[in-house]
Amino acid sequence: MVVLGGCGGESGGVHQGYSETAPEYEADGNVISNVDVRAPRWNPRGKTKEQIAERVRYLTESYDIVTTEAQQARAAAAREKYADAIVINSLLPTAVGIVGTSADDYRRGVMRNIDAGMTTASSTVYAFPGDGDDHTVFERIEASREVLDELGIEVLNSVADIRQAKRDGTMVMMFNVQGSEFVIEDMSAVERVAAMGVRVASFVYNLNNALAGGGTAQDMGVTELGREFIAAANANNVVVDCSHSSNQTCIDATRYSTTPVIASHSNPAAVFDAGRNISDEAMQAVAESGGVVCNMGVGAFMNPEFDASPEEYAKHVEYTANLIGRDRTCFSTDYMHNAEAMFADNVANVEIYPPEKGFGVPASNMAAEHIWDTVVILEKEYGWSEEDIIGFLGENLLRVYETTWGM
Repeated sequence: MVVLGGCGGESGGVHQGYSETAPEYEADGNVISNVDVRAPRWNPRGKTKEQIAERVRYLTESYDIVTTEAQQARAAAAREKYADAIVINSLLPTAVGIVGTSADDYRRGVMRNIDAGMTTASSTVYAFPGDGDDHTVFERIEASREVLDELGIEVLNSVADIRQAKRDGTMVMMFNVQGSEFVIEDMSAVERVAAMGVRVASFVYNLNNALAGGGTAQDMGVTELGREFIAAANANNVVVDCSHSSNQTCIDATRYSTTPVIASHSNPAAVFDAGRNISDEAMQAVAESGGVVCNMGVGAFMNPEFDASPEEYAKHVEYTANLIGRDRTCFSTDYMHNAEAMFADNVANVEIYPPEKGFGVPASNMAAEHIWDTVVILEKEYGWSEEDIIGFLGENLLRVYETTWGM
């Protein structure tokens, strides 16, 4: 889940270093405004509720990308061409209770993925302490499963369930956690959430914790407790994920895990140098473990313009493929289906989303259906074969799932 993001910026006579009084200041390569609520980057510290609300409206206006009728027609043709392929969204950052998500929000998000042709998606039930309502991760899973039950959607147990869903023309769901603070006091929680449908687990959400280093500071890797977490994940057939973690955490994870490590929603820092993005070295380590890197559709982590167009997204996919192989690529949206509520909850949360790191910008975000626009571009602009596309759509991830889940 990447709810607020971006990087870049040029200095133009602004105050150097953090300032609460200067109209603009520059920190970590970003120029941040203290006065213009509609500036690309804005400091929410000390601002009024009215200013925060105006910023929320601005960010919400910018969120959805728009495609033309011609683009929609070519995407529909690509979907028809690959009608027999399994299609996976490796990160659906939505479940009941997280970042203000209601049952209706979750229902809407699940249905949008179904309408886009997804065979399965990985739904986030936990990210960091205080990431939504005060229900436990276990209660969130139960509440989310109630919605899935209403929709007639099963929570998967195996790769065979995914393949069967494709044959049946239905969708199955899995759960993920984007941070794992809830295991720090009780490592047996890994086994418990795995039994409830969590199939992918990351260490941290941006900030360092007792398990590993986060992507914000980039100053530590996996700790001894983090090694215990990896062992527990391996023992319970849970895929180890290093998105939102530091580059060193990704590299360390591949050394300690006995199964492939993935980056479920990360973009290459070499294409756009944002703290949330992943280094070449970390991506190569993930690939060498047998894992995959799923590029994600948040414009804030694609380019300085925060543009999440499929054309911009495809640049990240192509770079990733050239570095680690087309058979190590995959798709994720990281699209929030309750964007306005999410922004309202998180714009002022500068500990998790500091503007100095480029968070809280007016970024667009790809949704599930834009996977087909991406397919068109990969084929026509970059010469991907049908085999390459089928891997990107889902088979590359299935290979990792099968290796890890053992079923």
